[in-house]
Amino acid sequence: MERKIDLINKIKNFLKRKIIISHLIISIAVFYFFIHPLTMVIYWFEFSNTTFSYSLLLEVIGRRIQDSFSFHMMGMSTAFIILGGLVGLGSGIYSKKILKKNKTLKDQEAQLGKSIKQLIANGESEKVEFKSSLRYDYRKEEINTSLEKVFLKTIAGFLNTSGGMLIIGLDDQGEILGLNRDYKSLRKKNRDGFELKLMQLISVYLGTENCPLVHIMFYHINGMDICSLEVEPSKTPVYLSLDSALAFFIRAGNSTKQLTIKEAVNYINLKSN
Repeated sequence: MERKIDLINKIKNFLKRKIIISHLIISIAVFYFFIHPLTMVIYWFEFSNTTFSYSLLLEVIGRRIQDSFSFHMMGMSTAFIILGGLVGLGSGIYSKKILKKNKTLKDQEAQLGKSIKQLIANGESEKVEFKSSLRYDYRKEEINTSLEKVFLKTIAGFLNTSGGMLIIGLDDQGEILGLNRDYKSLRKKNRDGFELKLMQLISVYLGTENCPLVHIMFYHINGMDICSLEVEPSKTPVYLSLDSALAFFIRAGNSTKQLTIKEAVNYINLKSN
């Protein structure tokens, strides 16, 4: 087992070195075989005071390429090799860091994927609610923008209580339905368009100041996207602008409840004490 682990580590170390070495070789080759002769061609036209023509260009290129690899140009060739090596070393180290960062992100995403699956398996609760979609009505099999209000009520309830998580793309039993139907209804038909729509709704109906309290994550499970919104509790009351009036919602068990004006005042007073 230890030998197998050592072998895997050696392979990983070799691949890491291979990235830097490949960048070094490619960069040196580009600087020596391309940039060096090109520089000499440009230099010749710059200082020869000769009228430019394409036929002369081809002739000069041929001569300059031969000269660039001759012995008396060894000093300049060496300078370009060193310069190419430095550029290659820098790009190799940078690429290695990028690959390492991407691997870390993939590992984190995999870990988050396991956590979200466990969360789904536990079902809905006071802190967790599932929504089949943002605006697609599975019963009518059409887009129904009034469903967006249901989404907003849940977010308002979490904000006014103790926070929670809303997961979109699941039915009530936790079966994955995905977000494809919602995607198709948007101008930008992907995750970015969906996230933009969510934040627009929160900003317009709940207030821009509450956007930082909602954290959006996407997961790809069983070939389909789902979206989770982790909502922090608000320190101040949050009202939902609903049908030209303001409404106040809280979480009550595993559902969202609208309070009357009197109930809202009592709840806010009780919470602030």
